[in-house]
Amino acid sequence: MTNWMPTLRPGQGPWFQQIAEAMIHDVRAGILRPGDVLPPQRLLADLLGVHLSTVTRAYGLVERHGLIAGQRRCGTVVLDRVHAARLFAPEPQEDLIDLSTNVPAQNPRDRALDVLLGSMLQEQGVETWMRYRSSAQWQAALADGADWLTLCGLAPDRFSVLLCAGAQHALDQALALSHAGRDVAVECYTYPGVKALATLRGLQLHSLQMDGEGVLPASLTAVAQRGVRVAVVSPNLQNPTGACMGLARRQALAEVAARHDLLLIEEDVYGLLAAERLPPLAALLPARTLYVTSLSKTVAPGLRFGLLAVPPALAPPPDDAIHHTGWHMSPLMLALGCRMIRSGEAQRRLAWQRKEMLARNRLLDRALGVDGGQHSACPHRWLRLGEGTSPAAMVARLHRAGLQAVNGDDLAVGRPTVSAIRLALGAAVSRRQLERAAALLQQALSSVD
Repeated sequence: MTNWMPTLRPGQGPWFQQIAEAMIHDVRAGILRPGDVLPPQRLLADLLGVHLSTVTRAYGLVERHGLIAGQRRCGTVVLDRVHAARLFAPEPQEDLIDLSTNVPAQNPRDRALDVLLGSMLQEQGVETWMRYRSSAQWQAALADGADWLTLCGLAPDRFSVLLCAGAQHALDQALALSHAGRDVAVECYTYPGVKALATLRGLQLHSLQMDGEGVLPASLTAVAQRGVRVAVVSPNLQNPTGACMGLARRQALAEVAARHDLLLIEEDVYGLLAAERLPPLAALLPARTLYVTSLSKTVAPGLRFGLLAVPPALAPPPDDAIHHTGWHMSPLMLALGCRMIRSGEAQRRLAWQRKEMLARNRLLDRALGVDGGQHSACPHRWLRLGEGTSPAAMVARLHRAGLQAVNGDDLAVGRPTVSAIRLALGAAVSRRQLERAAALLQQALSSVD
């Protein structure tokens, strides 16, 4: 719990308004950090010498701003909803190289999708693709999705396969099917989508400590012993850290989950970009793992083509499932995604994406003067800063120079443990623009050495 207490000034407005305004200011200024636990309302009322209803009214006002929320067991905590929301809707600025949003690189010379979509429209016309899909068409689409899951390393016949409108939708459905309650464990640094869902569903996120391979088995054991029953884990090119789990780490986490009756939600949208193709957690622990992936980060984000593989014991009846999952997909985009998988176009774009990300990582390594060793195709770079360097200050410095990055503190679950920023390499419109971004980054880093 923080020892936060505002200063009240007579004649400056009602007490509740002063308390609320002070809290809003301190959250936005970073004095109160995401995950901070505020003083209990009764304690703060006693310390300030005001009535309990005054503090209750102030907390309610700030909660309506989306900055704090009451959480079971730990009291009222500071949310990071404002920071995360900015990453979903960045405001374009002229002359700003925006590397804040994780998207796949684009090949402006590739016209294969134009040809593929054009052939579909010539075959049946737009009106046909705007109709609801028939049962036979849904079954064919599920078969195409199962083929993609096979490419990811799963045996689809061991799962119920659900089509979803992107990975975020699939993750939302996985949380619902897992009956997580309010307590869910996630990596100590995670991506904005997890935090957005936590806010929407009123979840209390529990931080899983990590090393260079991702989640530590001891940390997963610890949260299980505290009663948490569901953990969201990313074994491949974890966003934002880029961590990749070796086989032994995956086996250790599967063993912990089995021993403590944990359900794992494996978020694996970057798995097909990883240098080493290792078994997914869902292949090691199929009865207790819900597997989430999509074509958004490796093929084309606008398809909104997500996949959720669910253990049969957790799967909803087929008629119920389609209304909560595949029904949300555009029939045209569903058909296009399936056609891309069947024709090999999705696999070809995946191969190009992997090659392009390798090249962009090498480019950034050269600019920063670092040895990438076994170069990665990770689409995001987690850049640790020197001791005493504020990530907020670095992001502000880069923004003034014309480069937008993400403050690593905004991606922390609870209190940040390292000083870092994240760069989305795929967001650069070209390698030449990424070179300019790397030069700006190097200048900013040199200025604080």
